[in-house]
Amino acid sequence: MKTRQKKRDKEEYSAVVSHPFHVFNGLFLTLPLDGIRQTGLRVPLLQEACDEGLSRSVAPIEIIESFIEKQGLSDANEGADLLFHTIQYVERQVVLVDALEDARYAQLNDLSGAESLESLMQRVRRHGKEDDLRDVLAEYAVRVVLTAHPTQFYPGIALGIITDLAKAMKDNDLVNIRKLLHQLGLTPFFQSEPPTPYDEAVRQSWYLENVFYHAAPDLYARVAQALDDPAGTTLNPALIGVGFWPGGDRDGNPFVDANTTWNVAERLRATLLRCYRREVRDLRRRITFKHVSGLLDQLQDQIEFAMLHPDDGRLSVSDMTKQLEEVAELVQQHSNGLYIERVREFLFKIRLFGLHFASMDIRQDSRVIQSALDDALKSMGEDVALFRSKPLQEQIDILFSWPLERSCGVLKNERHHDVLESLRVMRKVQAQNGERACHRFIISNCRGTIDIAAVFALSQALGSGEGPALDIVPLFETIADLDSANDEMQRLYAQPQYSKHLKGRGQKQTVMLGFSDGTKDGGYLRANWSIYQTKQALSKVSRDAGITVLFFDGRGGPPARGGGNTHRFYASLGNDIENVEIQTTIQGQTISSNFGTPQSAGFNLELLLTAGVQNRLFEDPSSEMSPAQASLMSELGELSYAHYSSLKSDPQFMAYLKTWGTLLYFGETNVGSRPTSRQTKGELNFDDLRAIPFVGSWTQLKQNVPGFYGLGKALEWMESEDRLDEVSNLYASNLFFKALVENSMQSMVKSDFRLTAHLSNDPEFGSIWHKIKEEFDRTKRLLLAVSGQKSLMELNPHIKESIALRDGIIRPLLVIQHFALGQLKKQSHEESTRFSEETLRRLVVRSMYGIINASRNSV
Repeated sequence: MKTRQKKRDKEEYSAVVSHPFHVFNGLFLTLPLDGIRQTGLRVPLLQEACDEGLSRSVAPIEIIESFIEKQGLSDANEGADLLFHTIQYVERQVVLVDALEDARYAQLNDLSGAESLESLMQRVRRHGKEDDLRDVLAEYAVRVVLTAHPTQFYPGIALGIITDLAKAMKDNDLVNIRKLLHQLGLTPFFQSEPPTPYDEAVRQSWYLENVFYHAAPDLYARVAQALDDPAGTTLNPALIGVGFWPGGDRDGNPFVDANTTWNVAERLRATLLRCYRREVRDLRRRITFKHVSGLLDQLQDQIEFAMLHPDDGRLSVSDMTKQLEEVAELVQQHSNGLYIERVREFLFKIRLFGLHFASMDIRQDSRVIQSALDDALKSMGEDVALFRSKPLQEQIDILFSWPLERSCGVLKNERHHDVLESLRVMRKVQAQNGERACHRFIISNCRGTIDIAAVFALSQALGSGEGPALDIVPLFETIADLDSANDEMQRLYAQPQYSKHLKGRGQKQTVMLGFSDGTKDGGYLRANWSIYQTKQALSKVSRDAGITVLFFDGRGGPPARGGGNTHRFYASLGNDIENVEIQTTIQGQTISSNFGTPQSAGFNLELLLTAGVQNRLFEDPSSEMSPAQASLMSELGELSYAHYSSLKSDPQFMAYLKTWGTLLYFGETNVGSRPTSRQTKGELNFDDLRAIPFVGSWTQLKQNVPGFYGLGKALEWMESEDRLDEVSNLYASNLFFKALVENSMQSMVKSDFRLTAHLSNDPEFGSIWHKIKEEFDRTKRLLLAVSGQKSLMELNPHIKESIALRDGIIRPLLVIQHFALGQLKKQSHEESTRFSEETLRRLVVRSMYGIINASRNSV
């Protein structure tokens, strides 16, 4: 039965995506674009040459040189034009696939499946748990946080075309499809200048206005309806929230300052009020009844006045809510409830978005915060050396006892002064847009209580009265920080002043955990298991202290950065992990692919909602980790960590990534305002390297090391001890480990060692290439044995077929990129090459766009 279903899924993907892709690709050839027909005819020939060459382990340099010669292009400029035209053509083929998958979203995803709200409600009613569900949803919340991380390689105009193209495809509007394809061919993808932080905020606010503004309240309304509470009075008003990092995240980004934060907060408010004005106008066209029309006119006037006078301060959420509730009551009493659902929908939007639209977070690195603290102490005449010489606990006690009357002025270092200014602007944003607009200060690379104490003290040193309503959020990222997090939070909860602070914050403490840097530091299995253990430990220590801990997961797009089928991880967490809220970052490609339309955003929000709620309502043995299973996970984690660490310590590790990966080129793509390394000067080293270029480089090498390396070695040791059946039982009986395995398989399916097979005998890098290839083969063999599957991702045929289609399309780009990297390596050894260094570097950078866009969750 399952085999037949998988075959049907594969055939369905071909019918709704693969076959239409070839039809529209043929249509693309007929467009009146310069040289497109000739390029379009050559691309399949190059694809064939790449497939045939890689199957024989031919080096990309030889494949491209041979292809150029066969085309009779002896002139270097003609050869370069051919490669650049190929890149541009393939980029647009990728857009076709993205648009088709968006258009066929309902056919490719089971919107009413076992993980849907509909299925949850059936289960709730079957077990008579309606009241329990109401209790859960009175406090439960999901928050997705949009970041500005440079993982979106489509420019905003291209994303708009994809949206319009998907709609035209859904409607089978061939005339419009042709026009949009023509527009696509004329639209440049490469950005000549990097965006400013404000530009990034504007780009992300498009999703707020066009996607989340519709998807979040729609889901809220469906939940309310399912509970027979159409007004949603029993639901948490913040059941579905959106966070926002653009303009607030200054970790490693010197271009973000307090002015940026304020300007973005104003932009979010202005965008939301524009939506509200549109909403009340549309509502006014339907609610034309004499009892209520005046109330709506009044509300429209208030919104428009607030748009023109943002500093006025008279428009409030409570007043708007009161007016709309009065409208709803009058419509119900005098107009037979006609269009009352439209009024309630507007009420839900005000309830969810307030006057802020999305909650901005401030984020800064702990090292910057401590330096700012030193400067602040110095500005007040304190002996910094004496303070730092005191025992750590004494420093913490001093900082938590900071008197409000002790304020500091302007700090000489701009970056340090911005720490103070970011707290001041938080207070200013709250005064205009409400507390929810900006109330969290996240400490990256948090070492523990001393960093939290520093932010607490600085928030008291602002002058002009009390500081802002503030939640201080430690971000634990490295394996060492994760291991020490329990002791540090225990120490923090024991601080009387901080305990008093938490009482004013509802006895809630948010803790952020970094999947991206954790995986970069500790490898895939150890990082994920360490975060799981940290959540267990912090849940216990927080409960013992009478605190509700809220976990905020810093996840990226690919499995190697905590991405993949994220909701499965939340569904796998047992009762020993606090589960009052699900909070997770989404970024770049994940936003456009999983939250790019109201339908996809609504579905993925629904999956996150039901994943956590089911855990609260129903006991599932497969989501609990027994002591024996935990012991086995720890054993596997340590074994995998040791093997991954040995790879990191290989003398050629960084040189390999720099030479054959795209590590050195991310900064030239102009897709983000933030530098690719925390250290802007000197040699690029592993510790300062950000997770995005690290994971993205392995993606384009088609080796995806962070998504599997170490797992195979751990399983091999189990096999040698005749204990592999223990791991098989763990896979069959524990949802967390199963989710880890399935996500790792996705990383492996996206790998293709044929691209770099020519390095197997390379005198410099042959050794490390074989290490990685052997671990890949080992992991593949043993994951199949443990899972009982015949091929990787056998259980996810739609995703597997999508990967296969996309990889086939971008294979010429991968070969072109590695051709250019190989030629650049030759030039470094003073060997002659066909193209100049500038041309080769451009080929590397330009090919990155199509490769990363095709992978959808690659960085």
